Amino acid sequence: MADRPLLIFVSDIHLTDSLHGNAVSKAEQFARFWERIQGARGKRPAELCVVGDLFDLVRSPSWFDSRNRPYHGASTNGVVRNVDKIVEETIAREKGFFDALRAKISTGELKFHYVVGNHDRLLMTAPAAQKRLAEALGMASIELHKELEFTGHGVLAYHGNVGDPINASPDGDATIGDAIGSELILKFPRKLRAMVGADHPGVEEIDDIDDVRPVYAVPAWVRQQSAIRKDLLRPISQVWSEVVDEFLANDFVRQWLKSQHKTWSLDLGKKLRLLLELSRNKVMAHGSDERLSQLYRFFQHSFDGKMQAVAAAELQRRRGMRYVVNGHSHFPSMQPLGRINDGPAVYFNTGTWRAVHQIGHDLGGRPSFLPYDAMTYLVFFPTDDKLRRDYEWWTGAMVTRHC
Repeated sequence: MADRPLLIFVSDIHLTDSLHGNAVSKAEQFARFWERIQGARGKRPAELCVVGDLFDLVRSPSWFDSRNRPYHGASTNGVVRNVDKIVEETIAREKGFFDALRAKISTGELKFHYVVGNHDRLLMTAPAAQKRLAEALGMASIELHKELEFTGHGVLAYHGNVGDPINASPDGDATIGDAIGSELILKFPRKLRAMVGADHPGVEEIDDIDDVRPVYAVPAWVRQQSAIRKDLLRPISQVWSEVVDEFLANDFVRQWLKSQHKTWSLDLGKKLRLLLELSRNKVMAHGSDERLSQLYRFFQHSFDGKMQAVAAAELQRRRGMRYVVNGHSHFPSMQPLGRINDGPAVYFNTGTWRAVHQIGHDLGGRPSFLPYDAMTYLVFFPTDDKLRRDYEWWTGAMVTRHC
């Protein structure tokens, strides 16, 4: 067997130009991460593959400074310019993180691979932004991939949004998820502040809407906030209803809903519209929490298992691959897919390095959420590993005190 490198996968770091971050900085997270990697790599370089969404180019408030939106044409001049601006400001904001990466790359301790996801796909058509990133990492240039095969370990890596009907983009085009991120998730806190004032006690907590995963749990989260924050019940109800109306009237959204229409079935567009309707206006005061929970579970059922099913299909058609690594969902996972050549085939999801508000359901059937900072990584070991390890999958969560 040929000598294999120490190969590490992470995903969904979601560096942003202005939105709030974790309790622990990305630079500090990387330092903790590298302590473990340093002990395992020995004298050889480690290889790090980011499996999508290193940057979040979709959810930048800077999109509201012009008419351009992340769901407009990726090669549109205004979109490309704004992507460059977002990347420039994000690199400056996360200087400690990029300096730490650059230091390891420049000494030869680390090799860097980048597979794009749905939140950073716009990098593919932004050469100036690519150049900025390469310079920040101390590299002459950076190659962006939609997928990568690591034949030494038998690993296929791609972001995983292909298994998410809200964010699937086979041709790299904009998705309804881009519009949700821009026209609902970014716009809601912005408009709420305009109504109640930026200095209203606790209004900054509404920014946590950006941490809600999966994205179709956002309507349930908004509903929960209106119940928790009694002082904001009326403003939240009014603003959310306005934002939903504007979203449904958006030309891009209307075209997408039309494309999803199926006369005799509850198509994806109808499901999304129903989720939004159940979360707003009169429903906030009088609607059924159980109906919202049931519809969410219906949505989740169509998503759960889809990424693993796609992974299994990919392994069946590719020779020499045994493992599939995805990001996207923000929820770490390790699932057996059967056996290939007398060895186990496995699907991995590398979770995220950011805050997550995870949906659940309380005893009354109402949606509830648990916020925490997450960190996951997957390591495949060299051929001569003393412990004869093939891989290790590490995931953790940190919950901060609120008193």
